[in-house]
Amino acid sequence: MWITTLTGLVALGISLYNFAVLQGAPDVDVALPRLVRIEPRAPGDAVHLFLQPTLSIRRKSESIEVVTDAQLGLRPAEPTTPRPEFYWLDFGNYVYDFEANSDHWEKSGDPTPILVGQERPSLSTFNFNADRWSFRPGRYAGSLVLRRSGGPPLTAKFCLLVSDDDVRRFKESPERTAFTFRNDVPGTSAVTRNPGCYSSVL
Repeated sequence: MWITTLTGLVALGISLYNFAVLQGAPDVDVALPRLVRIEPRAPGDAVHLFLQPTLSIRRKSESIEVVTDAQLGLRPAEPTTPRPEFYWLDFGNYVYDFEANSDHWEKSGDPTPILVGQERPSLSTFNFNADRWSFRPGRYAGSLVLRRSGGPPLTAKFCLLVSDDDVRRFKESPERTAFTFRNDVPGTSAVTRNPGCYSSVL
């Protein structure tokens, strides 16, 4: 008799624990992509930076997390370089055009709260804009801060390397040209010297 009762209590305890875990606040993880895209406008006008983090729930949970705001920070290593003030402009995705053999930006939404759940990770690309600013050559320390409703902000840090050639291409290329910077291309000298930094692969 007591064995049956004990077994029942253990089963009840496990059920209550599983219920509490499933109903608890989700543990959200943010992972940065292997590449970022930079779209400079006219020199001194504005810069767009496109970043596609993956937001996911690391443990089983039936709760939904709400990301209420996204902030991008970029700090130049050179103290005389002006520091940009980015704001979240919109979000969407880059779509490949087979006929034109190029990617183009498709906006899918305004900067509104994003829902993240166990069965629905977020893969949207954030478009950040900095007005009246242009890149100068150098190293930049970056941070992506995601504010959420269920806990403290999530922060992911990265670095970005911009060369003299990059700045020249920014100035010489047509408007709305997006440049790809990666942190994983083997043999790239900038990445070899600065592991984990995004740099141009051209």
